[in-house]
Amino acid sequence: MIKPILIFLVFSFSLLHSQTVSVSTTKTDSDPLVSLDSNSKDPNSFWFMTEEDLNESTIETLSESNFWNRTWKRVPIPGSLYKNKADYAKKKTVFLAKWIEFPEEKNIQFSFRLGVINDRDRTYFNGEKIGSTGEWNSSDPQAYDKLRIYDIPSHLIHYGKKNLLLIQVKPYFGNSGGIEQDETILGPSDKIYSRFYKDEFIKLLFLTIYSTVGGYFLFLFIRRRKDRENLFFALFSFSFVIYNFLRNQLKYEFGFPFLEMKKMEYMVILLLIPFMYHFLRTLFEERSNFWGKILDGIQLSFFLYFAFTHNIESFSFLLTNFVQPTWIAYVVLIFIILYRNLKKKERSAIYITIGLTIVLIAAIIDTATNRNYWVFPRIMGYTFLVFNISLAIILANSFVKLNEEVEDLNKNLERKVEERTDALNESLLQLQILKEKQDGDYFLTSLLIQPLARIENQIPEIKIDTFVDQKKKFQFRGKDGEIGGDICIVGTIHLDSGSYTVFANGDAMGKSIQGAGGALVLGVVFQAVLSRAKSSYTKSRPPELWLKDLYVELQSVFVSFDGYMLSSVVLGMVSKNGFVYYINAEHPWSILYRDGVASFIETELSMRKLGFPKNDHYFQIKTFPLEAGDSLLIGSDGRDDIGLILDDSNNRSINEDETLILRFVERAEANLKNIVKEIESSGEITDDLSFLKIEYIPKEPRMSLPEFVRKEYIEIKTKSKQGKYTEALDQLMPLLNQFSHPSFLALAGKLNYQLKNWNEAIEHLKLASKENPMQEDYLYMTARALYKNGQIQEAVIWCERLFLRNKLYKQNTKLLLTLLDKTKNIDKKEFYLEFFNHEQSIG
Repeated sequence: MIKPILIFLVFSFSLLHSQTVSVSTTKTDSDPLVSLDSNSKDPNSFWFMTEEDLNESTIETLSESNFWNRTWKRVPIPGSLYKNKADYAKKKTVFLAKWIEFPEEKNIQFSFRLGVINDRDRTYFNGEKIGSTGEWNSSDPQAYDKLRIYDIPSHLIHYGKKNLLLIQVKPYFGNSGGIEQDETILGPSDKIYSRFYKDEFIKLLFLTIYSTVGGYFLFLFIRRRKDRENLFFALFSFSFVIYNFLRNQLKYEFGFPFLEMKKMEYMVILLLIPFMYHFLRTLFEERSNFWGKILDGIQLSFFLYFAFTHNIESFSFLLTNFVQPTWIAYVVLIFIILYRNLKKKERSAIYITIGLTIVLIAAIIDTATNRNYWVFPRIMGYTFLVFNISLAIILANSFVKLNEEVEDLNKNLERKVEERTDALNESLLQLQILKEKQDGDYFLTSLLIQPLARIENQIPEIKIDTFVDQKKKFQFRGKDGEIGGDICIVGTIHLDSGSYTVFANGDAMGKSIQGAGGALVLGVVFQAVLSRAKSSYTKSRPPELWLKDLYVELQSVFVSFDGYMLSSVVLGMVSKNGFVYYINAEHPWSILYRDGVASFIETELSMRKLGFPKNDHYFQIKTFPLEAGDSLLIGSDGRDDIGLILDDSNNRSINEDETLILRFVERAEANLKNIVKEIESSGEITDDLSFLKIEYIPKEPRMSLPEFVRKEYIEIKTKSKQGKYTEALDQLMPLLNQFSHPSFLALAGKLNYQLKNWNEAIEHLKLASKENPMQEDYLYMTARALYKNGQIQEAVIWCERLFLRNKLYKQNTKLLLTLLDKTKNIDKKEFYLEFFNHEQSIG
């Protein structure tokens, strides 16, 4: 298929570009234009060439008689002067000669059209110079692609005789020279110039068409930016126009520097093939592959080299030997894209393949012409019209298809609207059904959580206040509800050591139903543990161990979800004397409000969320004594996650100041409703929000001792320090019977401990610890006295209590491990050893 197309193109465009003259001799006849080109069938039509240096005087005296005194050889014109490219190596300056006879028509002004001469020339007619082009001794190229037209002065013509046309040619490139392209013609000047301008303006007319096409596609891209194929084709069209204009002879009419024009020509030609490749790639929605990026990088490298250097000879060498071979790779990628879409039976791919094939053939012909493989007019500028026609067909088909769709839409608009409305109504109905089911699930879950989130406090000295606001609101069958992961629970347990208000403020991971699921699990386990607090075993547990049992049970349930359910929480219990035992599992720090000042009672993270693997290693019970009028506030992270308003334009950002809540508490005087108002006034609440407030209001003031009792107590302590334990104990007991003060109980326990009265020491130390649970020494001495008295099991419990509060109390830890060895409780020993070793590694 390609061969017939090639023959057709060669034939048709040769007719279009030139008017062939049937004269094969150098004698003019009645035809106004006479070809001076060599004809292989007529040896007399060949030109003559010599490499000898002819000076001006020699040129002036050349005649038919002495012409053959020089060494001349026949050469075809236009075309390559040498068959062997090695003969060009020295860039030889040569002379070309042609003998011409003129008829007796003296009233006609004649001119020569001498074709494209590489690079500079001096043209003589009958020994007189009639024209020249270029600065002869310059190192820069002068006009190696310029078509020469020289007028012949009438007085130089020898009518009826032979006239000598002599052209001195100095090449620029090392591999070419002479009259390389176009044609050589002799004729009337008006005919010569008319033909020249007609040919060049026809080319400009085609370039105008291509510019219009490029502008149209650029307009399409501006109106629809996502269609990047329009941008690439517009860039290709503009580059093609610029390149062909720089190949047009009319460019010399503008007086632009030749070197800059050629430099721009070399740069622009680098863009043509890449733009065409990316046009087709984006048109058919193909992803840019690795090889395409490599080729783009190569073209960009050459483009930058051409931009910053000025050696045209190196440009030609690189373009011929390196750049043009890469275009073959581009062509392969282009036809791969077309082949894929031809397999899909894409009609646009068929049109583009036909148009692109013709353009590719023309490009091959022009490239061969540039390399002087043959003499043939440049046809790329004409064949590109075929490619534009193929695109026009594609656009026309698209518009016709769009028009048909619009017509169909107009005809069936009412029916289509009804169908679409029915479909939307059906979808809306399905969404409403799903929404109602979802809200039903929310409503059921919220009903399940409500009885679990009970607030039951039976200790008068402890006042509890809570606030819970879930972010997710819903409505089910006319009832408003909310659901989320925050939960507050308060209950009361009665242990042998006294009554305690047990509390929890949790924030389960996730939003809406996921968070509510975590809150539900937390509430169920918490209430189950509270229900078991009535058993005799549970009642006998001290507060530290009871809180540990609660935590272990919650942790074991949450960890079974393999990390899909986590919850931060503050668990604790507070006695009627205001002493708080609590654990903080990655919950926001608790706040103490005392005497109008709010402060954190924690400053570091000690435990991870419930459900976090190996969280037992981090377990630690913290204690804090409340004073009369103190308020302890525990809240979820919704108190910090506030969308703050930054300026008048309502720009927002999430609060990152964790101390902001302290200022809110102080301004609100620890009132929960006022705290929430302060938060809402500062910005938007972006998460579930909950608060649990514990206020300590003792019914009776702390015991105060008379002055004489304090003096006597100081005397007893002095005797104790002097080692007079028996005398001090005898003096202390009457005071103790009259005033059951914690300090008296503690001193009585210590004195009995020194005197090894273990039973009495145990009794008094237990009472002292109950009255003043803050003192860790009382716990250790009680455990030690129990151990000395042989009550090993009970001693283990007291050691455990202290260990859970302070793992770094080394004497207690040592005693605990000794007791566990004696009781052969290996499992518990390993458990507590892991606690201790982990704490040591952190420390």
